[in-house]
Amino acid sequence: MSASGKEDTRPRTLVVHHRSGIGDLVWHIPYLRAIAAGSARGRIGVMARPSSRAAEVLAAETCVAEVIEYDHRPRASEKRKGRHDGLLAQFGFIRALRAHHYERVYIFSGRARYAALALLAGIPRRAGFGFTLAERLLLTQPPFIRPYEGPGNWVFPEATAFSIAQGLVEGPVVPRMAVLPEALSQAEADLAGFPQPRLAFSIGTSEPRKHWGGANFAALATRLLEQGAGVILLGGPAEAGVAAEIASAVPAVLRSGLLVSAQPSVQRSAALLRQCQFCLGNDTGVLNMAVANGVPSLGLFGATPPLAHDPLLHALVGEGMAAIAVDQVLRRLVELHAPGVAAP
Repeated sequence: MSASGKEDTRPRTLVVHHRSGIGDLVWHIPYLRAIAAGSARGRIGVMARPSSRAAEVLAAETCVAEVIEYDHRPRASEKRKGRHDGLLAQFGFIRALRAHHYERVYIFSGRARYAALALLAGIPRRAGFGFTLAERLLLTQPPFIRPYEGPGNWVFPEATAFSIAQGLVEGPVVPRMAVLPEALSQAEADLAGFPQPRLAFSIGTSEPRKHWGGANFAALATRLLEQGAGVILLGGPAEAGVAAEIASAVPAVLRSGLLVSAQPSVQRSAALLRQCQFCLGNDTGVLNMAVANGVPSLGLFGATPPLAHDPLLHALVGEGMAAIAVDQVLRRLVELHAPGVAAP
């Protein structure tokens, strides 16, 4: 039954998100909300890879009823076998998915594998990108889209094109992320008295080629701390080493203005970002969460095309990350009127 007391005839809906990164999932949030608005009880299930940290990224999204992890062929950098690798594991996953009794699925992918999973799981209404004939034969809900061939990253443009084609939205929607109230309250309390303005550093990355380097971050942090700013190093447990490297390279007299947060909670990182006035760093999940939480940001792009999905996200592009100098970053921060930053 709906809130009005009438029977809710909207379909039970699953959304398949097949990308591996946290940032990739953040880009899809507005389209998840649009799908949920037309689904049973205004809520959806989300099927996602473990590396996207979907249960945490979406923890404050009231439109998400459940997250189903699909652990198939993890990223090479994870150096492990997926729980759903192999034929027997695949059929076990399909049986479990069938038990959810979904009536409709939106597949944010052009891979036929996901359409086949949905068919075998008994989901009658199946929408997907439809890049190949094999995939289209397994889908029931056109129209389909073509692969993105423009400049820059393709993930957000394809998700947008699919959402428009399916009548979910009229145009691109800038992603914005919800954060749990308790996480926000804790971050505010923890940073009481911490220097302002506060700049967050996105120090992590799943790919070494996208890393600006601990020495560069330490030199930049030192310059900003000397100007009276507070600096927060944000990353996951995998970034504990580089965070320690950066902190140890900052002069001891300045370290009271430096906070290291290399911990596993996505919601904690998002809440800390809400307490910052600016973010800068590697092309990674933290950078995408920053702009999705309304924080102006500067991404350092030396290995990947710059992102252009959010007006709050600015880019500094180099021919390789090593080509981006600390003084360049400082000058760009001044150009962007980053609070508390003076010219080198």
